[in-house]
Amino acid sequence: MGFGLLWTPLIRRLSAIALIIIFTAAVWPFGRVDLIGHGLIMAILVAVACDQCRVTRFLPSLKIHLPAIPGGIAAVLVVFATGYWGLHFAFYGASGFTAPAMIERATHSHNPEQPHGPISDTGIGAPPTK
Repeated sequence: MGFGLLWTPLIRRLSAIALIIIFTAAVWPFGRVDLIGHGLIMAILVAVACDQCRVTRFLPSLKIHLPAIPGGIAAVLVVFATGYWGLHFAFYGASGFTAPAMIERATHSHNPEQPHGPISDTGIGAPPTK
């Protein structure tokens, strides 16, 4: 809806109205603090919704090239996926890191005050095995 505020006059007004509804609906569960924080944004959205201008002034050349957007998004996806998997291959190799963990790690040693981890026959945390 944020991008809709930059588009045609009709889409701009509809996006502003939808955002006003969302911001207003958020006041009930979150209270006056939310109203105070978003009040200025809501006032601007009311002004946008009441604007009677029917001329598109923002990025008219972009709107002419609209059919090129899906191809651009696909190209960015290919670049991103190639970079991600290329770095994964560079860091971990062709088969990935498959070795077992070197040591067992624990956040604390086992004791009666903090009985986490393995349980011994006595019912308290088992002492670490060495």
